[in-house]
Amino acid sequence: MIQKYLLKKAQDLAFINIKHDGEFKIEGYNIPQGGLEVPIKNEVLVKGIKANTAQDSLNTMSIADAMIYIIGIDKNFRYNDEYKKFLDAFSKKVNLDLKSYMGYMSKKYFDIGEYKDSLIYLSSFIEFYPNDVEGLYHYSIVCQEIANNYKKDNDKKAMNDFLVEALKKLEIIIDLDEEFALAYYQLGYHYYNQGQYIKSKVMWEEGIRLGLDSDLVSELQDNIGKMDYKVQYEEGYSFIFKGRNEEALEKLLPLEEEHVDWWNLLFMIGLAYKNMNEIEEAKKYFNKILIIKPHQVDTLVELGLCEACLYNLDKSIEYFETAVKIKEDPEILCNLGMAYLNKGEIDDAIYHIERAYELNPQDEITIACLNETEKYR
Repeated sequence: MIQKYLLKKAQDLAFINIKHDGEFKIEGYNIPQGGLEVPIKNEVLVKGIKANTAQDSLNTMSIADAMIYIIGIDKNFRYNDEYKKFLDAFSKKVNLDLKSYMGYMSKKYFDIGEYKDSLIYLSSFIEFYPNDVEGLYHYSIVCQEIANNYKKDNDKKAMNDFLVEALKKLEIIIDLDEEFALAYYQLGYHYYNQGQYIKSKVMWEEGIRLGLDSDLVSELQDNIGKMDYKVQYEEGYSFIFKGRNEEALEKLLPLEEEHVDWWNLLFMIGLAYKNMNEIEEAKKYFNKILIIKPHQVDTLVELGLCEACLYNLDKSIEYFETAVKIKEDPEILCNLGMAYLNKGEIDDAIYHIERAYELNPQDEITIACLNETEKYR
């Protein structure tokens, strides 16, 4: 998901061909017969040219570093397997700890705010050591920093791509190590920002149980207390989708007193009552929403359905017509068409259902409604 953002960094590299039978040799590594295209950072070349030491700049360490860099940029680069063999032989020859080196380079760039460069070294790190939870954790943190930068630039797509990448790595961490407390801490915030408050609470409670620092524990306990009503709301609407409407109301109704203007809450309460066939009570809540948000389409549709249940077809059509003017949606058009059909106004019914079919000819409900109108043609 994020590779496309890193690929641009490949412009920072130049490539030089090393011949199979040339002077360049690494003990324990054989250059392929056709030679090998090896990378070098442009900045290394430029420094060498300015200092009239371009050839000296092409040392093995500079090449090894650039190989690590390109592997981090593009996991599918065609020479990566060869570069890995090269790096294995080189690290053994000079006693270089590749893991420590990639970690050092990542931190170096992170400390000066060059987060993409930092991430590239970590990306290479986890290519070599995919189950290293510390590496995965730092990778996720750098992704979050980059996401914050994109947020400042109002680039929501890029921000979300990096947040999703961070989330994926954090979830991998707790699969690998169920006691990695900081991963639970970070995951709680990811789920919170996605509106998944139950999962957020579970993550934070697990982080506390695993022994986070006292400052973090205090922070999370405060967060859990403040979002308790959101957890209760999520539990309530989850019950609705499971068909457990009475239990949903037990969760949702106590929230109404302190959140009288929370239209989502009012909507879910109305939906629960409608599902229980308490239509007048449902209408009461949906009408409360229209006072707050007069053009809330889903609410207008639900009121149309409520009136249809009570056989108030003129009122039902009025709500559906208002909703269609705001949002020409196939589902709303079908509701409107079926209301006209039940009222006996066949031409209007056919017109709206055919319009729904034009917008989405694959929709099964629309097709079923269209087939129903065939009986009246």
